[in-house]
Amino acid sequence: MKDEIEYLILDGNFAAVYQMMSETDFMAFEEAFISAAYDSESIMFYTFIAEMIKAEETVELHDLAFLLLVYPLSDVNGAFNAAYYHAKRSVVMTGYKEIKSLLQLLFLYAVPDPVVSDKEAFTVAKEILKQDPNNKVARTILKQTAKKLDSVVVDINHFNHMKNA
Repeated sequence: MKDEIEYLILDGNFAAVYQMMSETDFMAFEEAFISAAYDSESIMFYTFIAEMIKAEETVELHDLAFLLLVYPLSDVNGAFNAAYYHAKRSVVMTGYKEIKSLLQLLFLYAVPDPVVSDKEAFTVAKEILKQDPNNKVARTILKQTAKKLDSVVVDINHFNHMKNA
């Protein structure tokens, strides 16, 4: 299936890929799709997902776009920013109740050049812990961000001292 997906995507035959996606278990399709994208590293895979989202926006397609952008296409300039868009859409579409979608945002916080702010990561980690109090990733991020956010608290006395100078 992987080779067929790759051939069809690179040929621009999105209708055939869509049919294959519709007739296959989505998890199996997702695995073959990502594997094919690794082999070719073509932006055509993203074009396919964009076309599918245009036709019918689903959480699954946003999750697939996220995976594509953070793994096989991660070297493309702006890939993590685009992945953020898809992770955020997934979170909104699931009403902030799907831990998998929320963890995508935390992943984008943990990358070397994060596209998620400390404040947003803190908020997301708290939301995950409301649903899954034992989630280790959320606990770790919550501790990290709490320390960072705490260090930016402004001491008003510092400004009073400057005023008197």
